[in-house]
Amino acid sequence: MNVVEAWNEISWAEAIPFLLVLAGVYWVKVKIDTRAGIGKKKLRQLKGVIKDAILETQIKTGKP
Repeated sequence: MNVVEAWNEISWAEAIPFLLVLAGVYWVKVKIDTRAGIGKKKLRQLKGVIKDAILETQIKTGKP
């Protein structure tokens, strides 16, 4: 399903709780990151590790 079409078809009555849930999930993510001590520097390092792992997997499987 196309995400844009799904977003355009959602009514305001459904969109507002959905946005509140997304905001809540993001808030929980920030709290977890803060407790784990993942600052901006560590977050950049983590992103680099994840990118390297994805590239390595793509090379091994031959998929883009």
